[in-house]
Amino acid sequence: MDKDQVKDFRQNDKVDAYLYRDLNEVLRASRNLPYELGKIYALKAVDVTKKGVYFEIKGGHAFLPFEERTYKILKDMVYPVTFKEEDGYLYLTSKIRDLLITDHNFKENDIVKGRIYSINKSIGAFVVIDNKFDSLIRIKELKGVYIEGEEITARVKEVKSDGKIELSLRQRAYLEINNDSDKILDYLYQNGGVCEVSDKSSPEKIYSYFAMSKSSFKRAIGRLYKNKDIKIFNNRIELNER
Repeated sequence: MDKDQVKDFRQNDKVDAYLYRDLNEVLRASRNLPYELGKIYALKAVDVTKKGVYFEIKGGHAFLPFEERTYKILKDMVYPVTFKEEDGYLYLTSKIRDLLITDHNFKENDIVKGRIYSINKSIGAFVVIDNKFDSLIRIKELKGVYIEGEEITARVKEVKSDGKIELSLRQRAYLEINNDSDKILDYLYQNGGVCEVSDKSSPEKIYSYFAMSKSSFKRAIGRLYKNKDIKIFNNRIELNER
């Protein structure tokens, strides 16, 4: 134990303390653990061994045995984990689902931050918000490559009657229009003011140019047309000359 934890004791005094192993396999004890059992913390993995993973904590390291691992853990990544205690011995686990709650004040379209704690290829990515609240990004919303431990910023898409949260990585439609419109304008400025797609083009052709859906493209060019930035033809769009 640290000196400040034993200064009021004498040799052979009995004390209650938590035991844990540090990065060097040294057994340590602490009377005042700066963490709460049953609470989730975002901690950094600093070493992966054949037996488990060591995480950085205040004043040292804590061990997560492989049997308490629910996904592949990578060195230097941060993961949502919690402390468990057995016979006075402390260790970490990534099994946090039962600790997550749905008692919150989030509402539709709030922007939140969280970490992915589980990925189900049939359902989606489960995300812990603020190290407390459970949420889900449906598989159809999960575009690209994501891994457990990854921190994401998302929009609350829906709050169910039981408090369960569904997230979206996409902005609301009217917010996306600005981004999509800028993308289209940038293309026109860089390509002589002409693009050989229009609202009559196929979804595949539109996606090949702008990596956006046809509905998003139509909203974007509708706004550009309304602002008199472009002209729309059957087979192309053009910058307006002002």
